[in-house]
Amino acid sequence: MSNEFKITSTHNIEEPNVVKYLGVISTNIVSRTRIFSDIVASFTGFFAGITISYQKTLQNISKLLVFFFIAAIFFISPIQMDAQSNSNQIIVGNWLGKLEIPNAAVIRMGIIVDKDGSSALNIIDQATGNIPMDEVLIIGDTVTFKINDLGITIKGHLRPDKDSIPCIYMQRGGRFALNLRKVDQLPQLKRPQTPKAPFGYISEEIELQNKMANVKLAGTLTLPKTSSKVPVVVLLTGSGKQGRNQDIAGHKPFWVIADYLTRHGIAVLRLDDRGFGGSSGDFNNSTTGDFASDALAAVEYLKNRKDIDVNQIGLIGHSEGGATALITASQSNDVKFIISLSGVILNFGEIVISQLTDRLESQNVPNEIIELEMEWRRKLYSIVKESTDSILASEKMWKAYRELSEEDIKRMNWPEGRMNHIVSQLLSPWWRYSISLDVLDLYMEIDCPALLLFGEKDVQVSAIDNMPLIEEAVKFNNKNNIEIQLIEGVNHLYQTADTGSEYEYVQIEETISPNVLNLISNWILKDKN
Repeated sequence: MSNEFKITSTHNIEEPNVVKYLGVISTNIVSRTRIFSDIVASFTGFFAGITISYQKTLQNISKLLVFFFIAAIFFISPIQMDAQSNSNQIIVGNWLGKLEIPNAAVIRMGIIVDKDGSSALNIIDQATGNIPMDEVLIIGDTVTFKINDLGITIKGHLRPDKDSIPCIYMQRGGRFALNLRKVDQLPQLKRPQTPKAPFGYISEEIELQNKMANVKLAGTLTLPKTSSKVPVVVLLTGSGKQGRNQDIAGHKPFWVIADYLTRHGIAVLRLDDRGFGGSSGDFNNSTTGDFASDALAAVEYLKNRKDIDVNQIGLIGHSEGGATALITASQSNDVKFIISLSGVILNFGEIVISQLTDRLESQNVPNEIIELEMEWRRKLYSIVKESTDSILASEKMWKAYRELSEEDIKRMNWPEGRMNHIVSQLLSPWWRYSISLDVLDLYMEIDCPALLLFGEKDVQVSAIDNMPLIEEAVKFNNKNNIEIQLIEGVNHLYQTADTGSEYEYVQIEETISPNVLNLISNWILKDKN
């Protein structure tokens, strides 16, 4: 697909990458909004490929991955020449540098060279851990590092002082300066909010069944130490296949939430997504509605526990999880309250249009071409939304394509190969479900208390785009059960942030603002005891 960079998505969604540059996070978060870059600047494509390709390799090697950053095994050449190992001794140690992506971010990278000749690349600000190198070659003062599967070559000249290597980082046509200097140790990402023992509460590893879907769900239930029945919440993850802690960039936000709430008297159930970790099922062919059925199974499980107050069972969903919570509440009176953390209100198709428009404008694409493409996309989305039969929808999209002029096809860079790819994506179960979902209507239908939070600096689910829609609907329909709050100074993950940029997710030590944790806890307990 010419001039396109595709971020790997578990659902192969043809949509823009809301995480514009950070490849690892954009694959899973972010997160995790199943966003899929359609047109991205070339530097974004090559760099994000580092972690995307890395992740693909990890998935092939291990089925035990948790979100993005679990330890993995790469195959390294079993034989290294003794002479080469000896020559490597002059660069043994830790090397640190900064790779600057123009108009985007500066990313710290480390290279570790061991005495046995092995070496690894650590992209510190993407929390990749150590990625083994396939080759370290030293000829004279020229040093070359390679990771073949990822297409990475880092080449430079060792300075006479042996303490610095000015390098060029190369990957899939991209070239960036990377000036390495020798350091005693590489910087470590700090995550001070990650819970540490002793916990002061009960933690149970549980399994429950979604009998309707024949899916086993594995998770962790944390319970306050009390003889009384307690309120409980089920945590619902956002887009992308992930584990119960919703790991991202070394952060474990769902564990942090569970720890805080349980210490304040609220039980918390967090689950591995279907098809991930200890849970069974087919994630890739599932929709948000399917995830809601898993949430319903969790509610049913909690209803049958003697230590849970059945009149205080609630759901907390982040990003897409907010929609999952809403759908679940609309289907069951057993759900007594819901909390949405940056849940999307806009129709999914309009989100795609908005984000692609921003992306193309940032690349100085002429306005008339942007308008042409967005009009074309709306036509395709309308066909997908209205046609219940996939074969008929496909025929209609191709008929519309045949009616485009050759000039328009060329101006949009939309050859048949791209069209074929996009038709396939648009007909995926998750996409068709999402584009047809009317979140506003569902909110108007539910009667249980609902708290909707939005981050002021959220660049993934924009408060400016989403809050007015729900506020107007709530006011018009006199829905007093719905409370909406804008949280100042926080990003999509509810970290206290400077800009809200996705790069900050990794760089910020805070996992989630203590003020947000306190707000959630107080809201659950207020008027519910």
